[in-house]
Amino acid sequence: MKKKLFLMLVALMAVSTAAFAQGRKGLCINEVMVQNDSSVVDDYGLHHSWIELYNSTHAPMEISSVYLTNDSTKPTLYPVPLGDVNTEIPALQHVLFWADGEPNKGTFHMSFTIKPGETIYIFDADQQTILDQVTIPVDLAPNTTFARKEDGKGGVNSEAWEVRDGGEKYI
Repeated sequence: MKKKLFLMLVALMAVSTAAFAQGRKGLCINEVMVQNDSSVVDDYGLHHSWIELYNSTHAPMEISSVYLTNDSTKPTLYPVPLGDVNTEIPALQHVLFWADGEPNKGTFHMSFTIKPGETIYIFDADQQTILDQVTIPVDLAPNTTFARKEDGKGGVNSEAWEVRDGGEKYI
């Protein structure tokens, strides 16, 4: 009886781990603004570059322990902190990370800045699996965003992306 219970517990843990890993695949970069002079402001009232992540799943997603970076050779450049209650993204919702190079300002302030032409990556906790990436157009004008045409849809395919004036959904 104990052996059967133990095997059921192990199987349940394996299924739970697999579901957790699959859920992270639903995390994507949804929109990027490099030069923000008039869009949303951070919690200090300042305009900074930002990256919007999107949970494309139908369940809440805990994103602590993933990494954001603009350098594929440094996958752990900005680790989303463990244990922060704010790192759970509700189903089909967005969260902004400020690319201001000031991580001391809080969870959503990354340790790097971004500029046109760079590629932004999300690495999973294993520091090797790329969950998503996007290359910012070199000619992205100030106060415009590079965004998926539909939230969470399409991959790195440029046809799935468009340039928007002013991050219009935030104004």
